[in-house]
Amino acid sequence: YRRLKIEAARRGRTVRELVAEGVRYVLDRDPAESSRVVTDGAEERPAWFGVLREYGEAVDDHSMAAVRRSIAKG
Repeated sequence: YRRLKIEAARRGRTVRELVAEGVRYVLDRDPAESSRVVTDGAEERPAWFGVLREYGEAVDDHSMAAVRRSIAKG
């Protein structure tokens, strides 16, 4: 949730707007594509898993203080 708040602040949007965008993204995808399973060594996971990984990797600090600073920056 902290990462979500950071990303929403970075984009100048609310958490609700970002979640709604993510839901639309999942629902608008081809069902065959979204149900695909990716095998990563011994681990199996849905194809959509990690879609926003690049955004999370760009942030080092997920503390509430960092979230507040990010929100304040707009």
